Amino acid sequence: MDYGYFKKKFGARLKELREKKGISQEQLAQLADLESRHISRMETGGSFTTLENISKISKALGVEIQLLFAFDHKNDSDLIAKKINRIVKTSDKKQLEMIYKVILAIVIKNWTLV
Repeated sequence: MDYGYFKKKFGARLKELREKKGISQEQLAQLADLESRHISRMETGGSFTTLENISKISKALGVEIQLLFAFDHKNDSDLIAKKINRIVKTSDKKQLEMIYKVILAIVIKNWTLV
C-alpha cells in the first residue's frame, strides 16, 4: 500500500467515523484540540498526522485507535451481503423459510442481550 493510498483510506475512514458520530469537522477539531483545516486535509487524503493527534482524534470520536485504521471493514460487509444475497436467490421456498427463521432467531437473541 503506497503512502498516498494510505492517506486517502485513512481520511475516508476518519470522515466516516466523524459523520457516524454526527459532528462537523469543526466540532471534531475543537474536541481534539486541532485546527479544522487539518481535519479537512486529513479527510481528503491531503495530509497525515502524528500519533499524538491520532490519539486525540480517537478520544474525540470515542473509538479505539485501531478503528481509525479499519479500512476494509466495508469491503468485508459488502462481500458477506453479496454472498448472502446469492444464497437467498438460489434457495427454494423451504430453504427461504429456514433462512428466515435462523435470521429471526439471531436478531431476537441479540435484542435480549442488549
